[in-house]
Amino acid sequence: MASLDVDPIAPDGALGLCADVADEASLAAAFAEAREALGGLDVLVVNAAVQQTSEEARAHELDASVWRSTIEVNLTGAFLTAKHGIRELLACGGGSVVVIGSAAGVYGIAPGLDAYSASKAGVNGLVRVLAADYAGDGIRVNGVLPGLTRTPMNDWWLGDAAEEEEALRAVPLGRIAEPSEVAAVIAFLASDDASYVTGAMWAVDGGLTAV
Repeated sequence: MASLDVDPIAPDGALGLCADVADEASLAAAFAEAREALGGLDVLVVNAAVQQTSEEARAHELDASVWRSTIEVNLTGAFLTAKHGIRELLACGGGSVVVIGSAAGVYGIAPGLDAYSASKAGVNGLVRVLAADYAGDGIRVNGVLPGLTRTPMNDWWLGDAAEEEEALRAVPLGRIAEPSEVAAVIAFLASDDASYVTGAMWAVDGGLTAV
């Protein structure tokens, strides 16, 4: 973890820290610094992921190193972040965890992205077991499954008119999501308005996985 040389708390109360989700010591240090600066946590959003598009392939062509590095960040990283984040929530008497998965972890909508799809399927299982494990501690755990979203991870095909047209044929709403539309669902699940929601996987995909 890289500490900042100046007061890391911005005027709006935001705290900027760096950590490697695949490095448990780095994560533990980041959470410790957040606790010291903020006095504790009541919401955890698990969002870091990689998609090694240029190196991905179908299983028989997929290099095991790509598989391992994808799982290490997308699934093990999610577990480690949840592990240390939930410790902070327990210390504060409960809270909400929102884990970002993918529609590709539920349906085979990303052929050729075998490592990414499998890692996100594992995330879905992690959400459900954490929800069962920690409901009695006042911690809700839910997942958000974005579909086609205008983010840097999708820059490899966004902007290609033919690629976009082909992808949108499968989306009933007929357009690509903006990040703010996914963020709104995350904010809802993190809030008290979702106080009776846990163990759920929320698709934010324009109907992609509904048809």
